[in-house]
Amino acid sequence: MKRITQVLVGLMSLIATSVQAQTQQPAQNVDMNAPYMKDKHVPQFSITSIDGKEITNKQLPTKYKYTCIIIFSPDCSHCEHEAAEINKYADKFKDVLFVWDSYRDMDAIKKFATKFNLAGQPNVVIGRDPSFTIPTFYRPKMTPFVALYEKNNLVKVWEQGAEVFDLIKIIQGN
Repeated sequence: MKRITQVLVGLMSLIATSVQAQTQQPAQNVDMNAPYMKDKHVPQFSITSIDGKEITNKQLPTKYKYTCIIIFSPDCSHCEHEAAEINKYADKFKDVLFVWDSYRDMDAIKKFATKFNLAGQPNVVIGRDPSFTIPTFYRPKMTPFVALYEKNNLVKVWEQGAEVFDLIKIIQGN
């Protein structure tokens, strides 16, 4: 009987350890080999903005404390929600430069920018990365993919879009 109890206790311990190890692993949709997992700086890129200008990571304005890179698709309902929420609380994001990147055609990107009041905003770069350097760097599994940087250092990544209040909380230092 004592031996059976020891075996049962050992099995329970093994199961508990296995369950704990499974809960500590990253979400299934995270690519652990994506370059951003090793390089915690804003990636090098060149975006063709909706007004036809080429903008590189080196040309981004440095006056903003935060840079938020969002990989999106103009026809994605979650991306639309993300844009609407950020637009709704735009007054909270005055110290954030948003870089919206899509792989879709420029007409769809322009319509998205107009619909969500992103076009012409001083703290918004929106366009297309023709070389796909941004998606190659992050390897997103879905959109919107959001990466927040503070002065070129990665703060947090949201694989399935950021909650606007999470962004605000980080930016306000709470």
